[in-house]
Amino acid sequence: MKHITTFLSSILFIILLASCGGIRDMRVQVMRPALITVPQDIQSIAILNRSIPTAKGSLESMVSGEKPLQDKELSNECLRGLSETLFTSNRFVVKQVEYTMDASDPKSLTFGNVLDWATVDSICERLQVNGLLVLEYFDTDFTIFNPVGTAAQAVQGVLNGSQTSVEVTGTATASAGFRVYYAKKHIVSYEDHFRWKKVWRQRSTNAFEAMSKLIKRNQALMDVSYITGREFAMNIVPLYYWEPRDMYKGKKGEMAKGERQALSKDWEGALKTWTYVYETHGKAKIRAKAAFNMALCHEVLGNLDEAQKWASTSYVEGGKKPALHYSEIMDRRVREQARLKEQLGKEGPSQE
Repeated sequence: MKHITTFLSSILFIILLASCGGIRDMRVQVMRPALITVPQDIQSIAILNRSIPTAKGSLESMVSGEKPLQDKELSNECLRGLSETLFTSNRFVVKQVEYTMDASDPKSLTFGNVLDWATVDSICERLQVNGLLVLEYFDTDFTIFNPVGTAAQAVQGVLNGSQTSVEVTGTATASAGFRVYYAKKHIVSYEDHFRWKKVWRQRSTNAFEAMSKLIKRNQALMDVSYITGREFAMNIVPLYYWEPRDMYKGKKGEMAKGERQALSKDWEGALKTWTYVYETHGKAKIRAKAAFNMALCHEVLGNLDEAQKWASTSYVEGGKKPALHYSEIMDRRVREQARLKEQLGKEGPSQE
């Protein structure tokens, strides 16, 4: 038994040593390009709500008992989510048109005619902006799935002498149509539909109790309206995200020194240290680790082409899968950099 304990202790010690010289989890802040490219000449933009329906006595309003101002309130909530998200990016100077307009489609269910250019020019000139982002239509819906069947299930459970739990599901959906008007060239640079939905669930032994606990319809619609605006905004502006990265640890010497420099945010110092290791060390294994860490330094410092080069070098020198994976990540980031330059201008994103 003593021999087994000694053997297990040795194994644990070896694993501990290996982990000390292994890979450390890191995080890097990167800017991802917008999914929707707005011409980079549009540096300032005004937001207009042109989605107010004019059709009276619709079936939806009669059945749901909506208040007359609810359509306007929900569309404004959508634009609140949109504008608040746009303010988190330096892509646009954002201004709000202080009034709303009736939708071109009376029911505000689809795109109608484009806004006349005299109106676009007037708004852009008055607010001193390059473009106009218009919510052209907006529609919401809230549905509880099969409430009758759920209630029947609960009643049947009571009759059978069982108290089985039931789940009630409600879904709020918002459909929006957005256009971006480019005043200088009198073109619509973007036009598309955008849809978002959110599901709420409530479980109880009583179906009626579950439905009463389910989030109220009006609150659900307000929530999904805001989220719809926020999610659309995240598609038209480049935003920063935290992404996971690896960094090889150093057991001793210059590799360990470079690790300490990187952890203290001295990335330029770490780059010099690991460059020295790569240029002077005799073992390909250590050179590959140094090259890998050099790639990380270059990425943090914003030198993506160099990061791509050294990630590839690390894989060639050492043949390790993490290096191949990192090389693929850098290939993707270099491609994204080209899109960012198209969206932000020739200089591309600033490195902070």
